[in-house]
Amino acid sequence: APRKNGMKFSFPRRNKYLMGEQVRDCGIRAVKQLRATEWGAIAAFIRDWDPSPFKVIVKPIESAGSDDVFLCEDIEQVQEAFVTVNGKVNGLGQVNEGVLVQEYLDGTEYVIDHVSRDGLHKCVALWEYDKRPVNGAPFVYYGMRPRCADSDEVHGMIEYARQVLDALEIRNGPSHMEIKLTATGPCLVEVGSRCHGGEGTWLPIAERAYKYTMVDVTLDSYIDADAFERAPDRPLSIAQDGREVDLVSHYCGVLESMPGVDEIRSFESFFRCEMVVQPGASIMKTIDCFSRPGSVQLTHEDPSVVARDYERIRELEQEGLFILKEDAALPLPPRVA
Repeated sequence: APRKNGMKFSFPRRNKYLMGEQVRDCGIRAVKQLRATEWGAIAAFIRDWDPSPFKVIVKPIESAGSDDVFLCEDIEQVQEAFVTVNGKVNGLGQVNEGVLVQEYLDGTEYVIDHVSRDGLHKCVALWEYDKRPVNGAPFVYYGMRPRCADSDEVHGMIEYARQVLDALEIRNGPSHMEIKLTATGPCLVEVGSRCHGGEGTWLPIAERAYKYTMVDVTLDSYIDADAFERAPDRPLSIAQDGREVDLVSHYCGVLESMPGVDEIRSFESFFRCEMVVQPGASIMKTIDCFSRPGSVQLTHEDPSVVARDYERIRELEQEGLFILKEDAALPLPPRVA
């Protein structure tokens, strides 16, 4: 019989609100949240909750890539975010029907990639996100690095992730879960019952870090039970360090040249660089996955080499990576009311 996950929890596996409620219903920690299409319901929810310090997330119920995710620090900002998100066509081309209002989870964000077969879960990769506030957006991807299960905290996160998979009845195939490791333990951000996305640019880093990838183990889970059995339960060490680098533009204008790219290509840990923007085209300030100018993959046996090259890229973004045409008309900013 074909391996599948059934239809019963199809919606909670896609809809972030239903996902959180299903996890909570199974007695597993979930984020405090409200789904609403009317402002009155949100105002009442926040009044009853009275968050302190005031940090509230407003985001679409179904989207990806930090698309229109707002971190609000007062009730007026919550209302502005609600008006912006509700009814807008999101990054996946769907109309946002209502918004999700959630507590802000403080802590480092991790990705836990699993592959499952008949309810047996294998953790095939762990990633630590580097997300920072920039250009007026609260959570912009700067990159991620491979990690291994080398602490009690990480082992605890893997066990928590497996409870979430069971709660959503993700019993077969790949899953890509984002978790915040807070002061009071792990808490789900969201899970996709699919492979890790990002156009697969992370694959060479995973291959060198773990000596296998999520894609290999996914194929094995469907067609080679013995090979799946042999896959480790979780990665306990990293063979080679690396970084998936999301380039961040601090500028808005027309691109004349990209002199910093040649320097990046000369790095000891350089593996690959893919630019979305090209000279002569307009470049915008990076506020989410959809406005990044390119990505770089770094990989090297020596973690200090990777760290040094990563920091140099961050310096180049500030000065030297991009040169803009001085007299060209500026394009409109990415967010126009």
